[in-house]
Amino acid sequence: MTDVEVPGRRRHDGPTLGDEARWEIVHRLLHDDTLEVGDRVAGCLVLLYGQQLSRIVAITRNQVTHHDGAVHLHLGTTYVEILEPLATLFAQLARSRRPNNSVVSTVPSPWLFPGLDPGRPLTASYLGQRLRHLGIATMPARRSALIHLARHLPASVLADLLGITPNTAVRWVGVAGGDWNTYAAQLIWEQ
Repeated sequence: MTDVEVPGRRRHDGPTLGDEARWEIVHRLLHDDTLEVGDRVAGCLVLLYGQQLSRIVAITRNQVTHHDGAVHLHLGTTYVEILEPLATLFAQLARSRRPNNSVVSTVPSPWLFPGLDPGRPLTASYLGQRLRHLGIATMPARRSALIHLARHLPASVLADLLGITPNTAVRWVGVAGGDWNTYAAQLIWEQ
């Protein structure tokens, strides 16, 4: 008897947002001042950079830097320049401090998304609830962002930029229909 491999569901399988719906949500997050800045930044990290909620809540304030008038975020192995108006939201979030409601004096939180427990980040499940309350289904939103990025970037750049494994990046490029097999040759030819 031969073993039969049953294909399992992978994270890149499933529903996605249409580009128009995705950009409408991004526009709302960037410009609706009635929303909490942390929710706006977290939503943009999902919708623009395809970040997982568990990675978003683990971002520290030290990963957000200001250099030569630009805001940078350390994601994978590199710093990503955050463009306006999202850069202003990042800077505002990095500067903000959650009020200390405890009787005991605590050290300021290193987390960009601090949790209710002192010294702990927000939980991914709670952030997911907050984003769902804003109408953001995180998995379809993340898939859409990764497919969009994979259409425009080679797998190696995608992996370095977002902090995902090279194999995962190759799969996303495949899902997006990207063909970067000739990328190195194109770079050499253009020089």
